[in-house]
Amino acid sequence: MRLCLVSGTAAVTSGCHRLTALVRERAGQAGFDARELDRSLLTLAVLAPERYASGELYEDPRVGLLLSEVTEADAVVLTTPVQHGSLSGALKNTLDHLPPGALTGKPVLLAATAVSLHNGATACDHLRSVVRSLGGWAAPTQIVAERPELGRAEAPGALLERVDAGLAELAELVRAFRAAAVAPV
Repeated sequence: MRLCLVSGTAAVTSGCHRLTALVRERAGQAGFDARELDRSLLTLAVLAPERYASGELYEDPRVGLLLSEVTEADAVVLTTPVQHGSLSGALKNTLDHLPPGALTGKPVLLAATAVSLHNGATACDHLRSVVRSLGGWAAPTQIVAERPELGRAEAPGALLERVDAGLAELAELVRAFRAAAVAPV
């Protein structure tokens, strides 16, 4: 099963990248071949609605790469740092470049890095709405890592358990969607 990992910040180093790396490290245990989306795609120009409406947007090779990475994956993991109580602008802008239905039939695991679990859960709730608008199925389990957990040399057991539980659920959803032989509506 192919897994597309999206680390939702253009920052060079961040807790978001550390959480994405942890998910990538653990993904194989759940049966995934995990690949991280090219981070340069988090620096796409702000979406120009007229280019979106005309279809010109999809002629941009970087947007084409984004779309192919997402559509070729069996599942997606979206990780965001919490910024002002929501998902990052870089991640939202990147997702804005996807056409309607780009995540149709795809399970998506949501993850956030935050100062507190509450703030992270709120960002995941906002991200859940974006995934639904793109036709995706956000897994019920979400991963929220408090920043101090990511600053340690070794991830704490509780965080590893949350990551493993989220990936196991994501794999189960992929198998269920395949067994249904039709994309859920």
